[in-house]
Amino acid sequence: MNKEIEVKIQADKHIICTAIEWLDKNAKYVRDIHHIEYYLNKPATTFFFNAPEGYKDALDYLRVRITKKGDSLCYKKFHMDPIEKTPLYCDEYEINVSDGKKTLELMKALGYIEQTLMEKKRKIYNFDCFEIVIDDVKNLGLFIEVELKASVPNAKTGIKMIYDFLKLIGINKFKLQKRGYISMLWNPKYDFSKKVCL
Repeated sequence: MNKEIEVKIQADKHIICTAIEWLDKNAKYVRDIHHIEYYLNKPATTFFFNAPEGYKDALDYLRVRITKKGDSLCYKKFHMDPIEKTPLYCDEYEINVSDGKKTLELMKALGYIEQTLMEKKRKIYNFDCFEIVIDDVKNLGLFIEVELKASVPNAKTGIKMIYDFLKLIGINKFKLQKRGYISMLWNPKYDFSKKVCL
């Protein structure tokens, strides 16, 4: 199991240009990759619920990802900050599979249904203990995700480290996304962002 601590921000062209300019000079470019992702649900024991605020949500996700670099099956369980109502971290269980399409067929045979299809183009960089990705998500737009790849005493320490890194690359004001891409796709009229000024 991997404990994933990351921050996702909605990015306009200015933020993207600021990030890429700094990353191209200082970080290690890894690759560009195209993701096709199938998010699954089992109706009898559904992951999904209606939040008190009226939007559709989930804290658990089961995903089959298909890329030219290889396919994977992943389960994520999010843990929320009870005060801020934002994700602190998630437990991530991911395995590589030889054939994503056949894995999808297997999961459907076990009673899972294809709930949501998501497609995105991703540019990946590494710097120090961070993985930085720039995502262009179909029907959602541009985002930057920064994930901490180091062990820390607690999630809030990790989030502070990510915020310090964002300041380092010149991103001081941004819209923090409090939910993942899937929640945004499910609720196109709901704004999950929170303005942050570092």
